[in-house]
Order: sequence, then C-alpha cells, then structure tokens
Amino acid sequence: MGSYGSGYTGTESPISSFAGLEERGYAYSDLDLVFLPSPLYTSEGLAGDVVRKFDEEAIKQSVKNIVMTNHYERPFKPLMGCNVRNTLFENFDGWAKYELTKRIKEQLEKWEPRATVEEVIIEENPDYHELNIEIDFRINPIRGASENVTVKIQVERVR
Repeated sequence: MGSYGSGYTGTESPISSFAGLEERGYAYSDLDLVFLPSPLYTSEGLAGDVVRKFDEEAIKQSVKNIVMTNHYERPFKPLMGCNVRNTLFENFDGWAKYELTKRIKEQLEKWEPRATVEEVIIEENPDYHELNIEIDFRINPIRGASENVTVKIQVERVR
C-alpha cells in the first residue's frame, strides 16, 4: 500500500505485476471516461477497477475533452474549452473556420502542456450540420523521442 498522500499509482494492486505495468514505464496516465470495469480484473475474478489509459491514449482523450468542452461548462474555469458545438448552426465561412482553428490551438496550448499542436484541419458538412476536426500534435517527450499523433473528432447535431 502506498504511503499517505502518495495517491493511487496502480502498484498497490495484486494484479499490477500480472499486467506488467512496472516494466512498461509509462509517463502519463489517466482514467478512461467510459468507466467500465477492467477486463483484466474481472477475468481474474476480482471486483473490478476502472480502466486506465496511458501515454498517447491519455493525451488523445484529454485533447478530445478540451475541444468538446463549451465555455462555462467547467466550474471555476469559464473560458476553458473551444465552444465547438456552438459553431454547428452558424454560417461557417472562411473567417469562422480561421477563428475556430485559432481557438483550438490556443486552448490546447493553454490546457494541455503534454502536447504541441502542429496542425488543425476543419472540414464542414453543412447538409448534416457536421464538423470534422483533425488535430495533428506532437507529444512532448519526458524521456526518449517525441511522437506525432493525430486525433479525429466528429461533431454533429444531436437532434
């Protein structure tokens, strides 16, 4: 068991040595926001734990969350997020595309220090009120070389 205040690292679990988490040496870790029980735990007959995402997958999830967050959605951070859903029903011309691209880059630079945005590509489908956003970014290295990652996000109307 970890010492008081050290937080949960996954090494306290009897199953973590089975999963080989010590040998992999992950730099980043997040909870999977689907909140399903881990198949690793349930296959061993244990009660289950939420699935964790590591390194590239954790950063991808964070980038998607920041892009899909609207202004005033997070308490005490009213200007966090890109407000993408509000642009679905606007007249999406060249200026609106430029503004959204700029907003995405600024928000990711401010709220996701683990990644450096290389390029943001936005394509619209006005017939279905859809935006397809592709974000190319580089993971800032802690050790070793950095890697380039692409995240694709499709924003569409709900009703």
